[in-house]
Amino acid sequence: MENTDHFTIKKEQEGMVDFYILAPGITMSFNQIHTYGWSRGGSAIFSDRMLVLNFCIRGRCDATLDQNQSAIVSEGHVCASTILPVRDFYYPGKLYEGIQFYLDRTVIEQTKETNFLSRMGIDIEQIIRLFCKKDGLYLNQMSAELYDSVNKMWKIKEGLMKQDFQEKQLGQLRYFMVRLLYELMDMPPESESGIYFSRSQIAIVKEAEALIMQDLSKRITAKEMADRFGISESSFKLYVKGILGDSYLSYFRRKRMEKAAELLETTDLKVIEISNAVGYENQGKFAKTFAETYGVTPLEFRRLHI
Repeated sequence: MENTDHFTIKKEQEGMVDFYILAPGITMSFNQIHTYGWSRGGSAIFSDRMLVLNFCIRGRCDATLDQNQSAIVSEGHVCASTILPVRDFYYPGKLYEGIQFYLDRTVIEQTKETNFLSRMGIDIEQIIRLFCKKDGLYLNQMSAELYDSVNKMWKIKEGLMKQDFQEKQLGQLRYFMVRLLYELMDMPPESESGIYFSRSQIAIVKEAEALIMQDLSKRITAKEMADRFGISESSFKLYVKGILGDSYLSYFRRKRMEKAAELLETTDLKVIEISNAVGYENQGKFAKTFAETYGVTPLEFRRLHI
């Protein structure tokens, strides 16, 4: 029998979003994304008056601020937003794991006498006035207490997936939600500075990342990439650092090593062939970089993963 309190959207090799309806107008999800883009979806979750809370555990995601600006939510950050998403979601680095709450303000107002948040003293409109009063979006590093609670909630995810969803599990999720919201209200009310990027800046980094990842055997310098987009090298590097979370050289060095590890584990290609496939003509330099990343040589890595 289909459980109306729980449903999952799963895409092969791209990830899954596991939804739980905690009460009328109150939905949460465990998100495990391993792709660059994910469909925004229809109106099943989003209404005209929403508060969306995003607690990022790993990776990064793009949060729309308005038609021209976005903020990058990164590992260990919380984002609160009353702005409805107008585009499909973008995940720099093809990785995002986190917990989200979708709060329909109209429904919550209509059920304020009976919903569990009101009974526990949580005022959604107070949260909005506190954090989203300026431009509809709040983004900041989670406190140690909040981050610890988010990780504890994340750990119960596997247990929920191994059994039929029951009232006991519903109560457990409600408990953690109330706990997170109280700890959120202890956070500083102002967003971090320097967190916003224009849509064009994000589009540049997104295209640059796609160009490099489609053929890692080619080496493209930051200067060459900046020239391609008609911007300065320093501006390009600044966009990459802010959106991808690392310098241009470090980020794509890590991606080359991740691809090399995948090829070592899943193919019979020789080390020299893998070295060339990820842009290293010098096998010795490749082996040194790989060992610095994984702590073992390429051949040792392959033996350990046979």
